[in-house]
Amino acid sequence: MAERWDRWGPLTGIAMVVLFLGAGVLTGNEPKPSASGATVIAFYGAHKGRLEVGGYLLGLAVVTGMFFYGYLREHIRVQEGSPRLAAISFGGVVIFALSGLVGAGTSLALAEAPGTLAPAAAQALNLMQNFLVAYAFNVGAAVLLIASGLAIVRGHSLPRWVGWLALVLALLAFVPLPNAGVPAVGVWTLVVGIVLLVRTRRADIMPAARTQVTV
Repeated sequence: MAERWDRWGPLTGIAMVVLFLGAGVLTGNEPKPSASGATVIAFYGAHKGRLEVGGYLLGLAVVTGMFFYGYLREHIRVQEGSPRLAAISFGGVVIFALSGLVGAGTSLALAEAPGTLAPAAAQALNLMQNFLVAYAFNVGAAVLLIASGLAIVRGHSLPRWVGWLALVLALLAFVPLPNAGVPAVGVWTLVVGIVLLVRTRRADIMPAARTQVTV
């Protein structure tokens, strides 16, 4: 069972990115922070279906992401020899995941019954979506990318350029734009997921090749 998880674990990261992209396409044009409560209610009433689907996709992305980053945490702890950075990195993942769940929940709350919300309540939820959730996303992204990047650069398992890429992308988390850390995490997760997948495939091929040579 453990060997099978080692083989397929990296795919959960790729699945997370695909789900995040799907959620982003469906929910990417939400009202700006300056929108009035009436505008927010009208928007969510008009786009109820796609926003609900986007919220559920975001929840699924969080689930698959937790499995992937649990896999990555163990890799950093054992293979890269950085248990402390592995713990810090996963702390960033928890912040990132919680902000995703809050974002999905807020979007679903607005989309589920926008007509029953008072304009002030709708405006408050929209402000939370645009600022609180976005800020938490960026903080979680920064912690995840910096800790993971340092561990990989200092380690000896994954290529060091993967670690340097994480550190460079971490700078996006400090850009004063909503959800700037989301594409940074998405790009890096896709890259490290593919690198880990290729690595496990090579590990599977090498013993088989040795066996053939011995025979």
